[in-house]
Amino acid sequence: MHVTRACNLRCDYCYLSAGEPDADEMRTEEYVRLWPELVTLRPKKVIMTGGEPLLRPDLIDLMHGLREVDPDHRILRCLNTNGYLVTPQLAQELVGLADEVRVTIDALPKRHDSLRGEGSFREAMGALEHLYAVGFEPKVMITITPFGLPDLTELLCLLVERNVARVSLHPLRPVGRGARYRGWRPKSEELTAALREAWERCCPDRPAPFDPETEARPNCAAGSFVNIMPNGDVFPCHVLTAPGFHCGNVREQSLAEICSEGSLLGELQRLDFRSGAMTEGGLAALVRTCGCIDP
Repeated sequence: MHVTRACNLRCDYCYLSAGEPDADEMRTEEYVRLWPELVTLRPKKVIMTGGEPLLRPDLIDLMHGLREVDPDHRILRCLNTNGYLVTPQLAQELVGLADEVRVTIDALPKRHDSLRGEGSFREAMGALEHLYAVGFEPKVMITITPFGLPDLTELLCLLVERNVARVSLHPLRPVGRGARYRGWRPKSEELTAALREAWERCCPDRPAPFDPETEARPNCAAGSFVNIMPNGDVFPCHVLTAPGFHCGNVREQSLAEICSEGSLLGELQRLDFRSGAMTEGGLAALVRTCGCIDP
């Protein structure tokens, strides 16, 4: 759920080209109508992101509304943030509303700030402290690029020292401002080596909880996600947002219709892209190392 395009940062490779809010972003009452439809589909989780979602003054109300229509708590509620607006008070307000809060940190301070904005590393680390103080175990999301890869081992060790045990690595998405950096995707062997070195340095007495060789393989998860944009447009994922991949708009159709078996999303749900890419030359050519398909 991209609830806004507004953002207080101007990250060089933002896949949404976030900055100013769209003029036609969905209103509070439209989300109120959407939540029951969404809960009926029973997704595993709903991720509220942006832009910077905390720039929406009604973000807490939206999360309350989603919680109210899911009294059995069958859906995990997640929030992505750059951390700038996470104060001790805001962290306390999120207790009971968010199951998972994810904070973006891509490198050590110098490189991170050069990509995302001066002071953004400091604010992200402060957000982690505020969240821990009220009982959260926040997750750190790292966008992997060749520019930030030299910092990965030290960054992971720093996070372990700060008791951050949940980290998610993501390839750069080559759309939006990120389209300028299509070549900015590290080689899988470099990523594998950095992961292995970080684990051996930080946790030498414990077996790795992942297989670096498997973790570094490319994959397309189109068909597993529903991407709803700030104006209600629906696409299969963060990257496939060209007009040809437009699946509908929640202001004009129900989510059930948009996700029905006969729709584009329904067809994608039946597609095993990884297996196909490994066996079909035409599909394999679309895959980029440590990344997703080029749109």
